[in-house]
Amino acid sequence: MRLAIVCREARGFGGTTRILVENARHFVSRGWRVDVLAARFERERFEGTGARLRRVPTPPWGSRLKRSWFAAAADRLGRAYDLVHGHGDNLEQDVLSLHNCVHAAYEAVHGVELPDTDAVGRLHAMQLRQRRFKLLICNSALMAEELRRRFAVPGERLRVIHPGYDPERFRAEDRGRLREQARAELSLGRDELVVGLITSGDFEKRGLPYFLRAVAELKRKGLSFKALVVGKEKRMGPYLALASQLGLAETVLFREPRLEVERFYHCLDVYCHPALYEEFGMSVQEAMACGLPVVCGRRVGAAELFGPGMRRLLADPRQPELAARLHEALSSKELRASLAQEASAAVAGGAWRANGEATAEALLAAKR
Repeated sequence: MRLAIVCREARGFGGTTRILVENARHFVSRGWRVDVLAARFERERFEGTGARLRRVPTPPWGSRLKRSWFAAAADRLGRAYDLVHGHGDNLEQDVLSLHNCVHAAYEAVHGVELPDTDAVGRLHAMQLRQRRFKLLICNSALMAEELRRRFAVPGERLRVIHPGYDPERFRAEDRGRLREQARAELSLGRDELVVGLITSGDFEKRGLPYFLRAVAELKRKGLSFKALVVGKEKRMGPYLALASQLGLAETVLFREPRLEVERFYHCLDVYCHPALYEEFGMSVQEAMACGLPVVCGRRVGAAELFGPGMRRLLADPRQPELAARLHEALSSKELRASLAQEASAAVAGGAWRANGEATAEALLAAKR
């Protein structure tokens, strides 16, 4: 089996890159020959997977031109393979894994429709309306429903496969071993309450302004705690300014992502993911695996993993209930302990192996 995995950007700390790496590793373990076709990649991220990296040259200018150029070049190369697994950047593929509902996310953040001039939106709309795939893998039922509603994609061509996580890295059992050391690295007190938001970036989509306002509200009510924000943005100034305006300069720590992200989770008592729209949210699943209660936006795909107890902490990030749910979790050690056990149990079957097997089965089904 000669398989091409196509993704324009195979680098960085985002969820898509992790899916690419883990899928490549799994497919190679099945005896398949796997090539990753990308315009830019981080070779070290794919070390040990057994996959071959093939660079697809693109021009250095113009977002729309670069995307259309890459799509055409990748489609030409893909004809030499038995199967093509696309990730939203080309048109000719057997299976499409679409990781972002750019139209729904834009509307959730900005309150208006995505402009027709948006290069990613135009490409995704073409893929979906013209059915440029045999099967489409969705990261969540939330995402599948969006594609059925907006683009009338037939249900029989959709498969919901949740992303996985590494159970050797994200484990509640490591909390006692890593917590004190990780807190010392961040100058956090041993017994200090800490709530955090951890993401690769895109702070508007992930609701950082609403998180900061909820933190400020709880501080006004006299609750003593610290907040940790992990993520990378090109323009951090507005968020730092908002934190300062809200009087949170001494309360909120900002840090950039790193590969050992599990250390950040073990610093926390509560994880908060107030995304306005999130197709899955791998950090939610990782936090759960680390034994953390999660306060989460209602339109987050990973919330499909929540049991009855955890669903009580769902909130609309734009409403006062976000601060109320955070207050509830931070104020009760007993509630945190109960939900920590529920969270760990809920993700017990979500290792990357399960994701790889389900994705491989979808690829084989498309080949038949």
